[in-house]
Amino acid sequence: MQKMIKRILIIVAFVVVALLVTLSMTKPDRMAHYDAVKNMALKTVDHELTSNPLTAEYATIGTMAALNFIDEYMQRNFIVREHTFYTSGILVYNDMFIPVSIGVMGKVHLTVNEDDLKRMLDRPEIQQMIDIKNILK
Repeated sequence: MQKMIKRILIIVAFVVVALLVTLSMTKPDRMAHYDAVKNMALKTVDHELTSNPLTAEYATIGTMAALNFIDEYMQRNFIVREHTFYTSGILVYNDMFIPVSIGVMGKVHLTVNEDDLKRMLDRPEIQQMIDIKNILK
């Protein structure tokens, strides 16, 4: 009976060690987090632009301007912290650190949705930067 318990404990310990090694070796890098958050932000902006009565040209110009703004903002305000078994993406917003993504097992999972991003984009200074009328001036 003692030998059986020892074998079971050895197998469980081996499985746990294998899982921990797998977790530490498959955590996503900074670019995976960056791309996931950027794509969510672009979808949100694109959805907002297409829901407004704009011509296709204005919507395209607005999307390109938003892409540049999002790229610039994220390069300055997006941090990826590496932990032993996972990575976390953090966005600096309004002098607060907001966790926006968690990466584990090679995949990035977002912790924000479109509504959260809409609230972030509703700040007046950001609206002024991505406003179509200001871009066309």
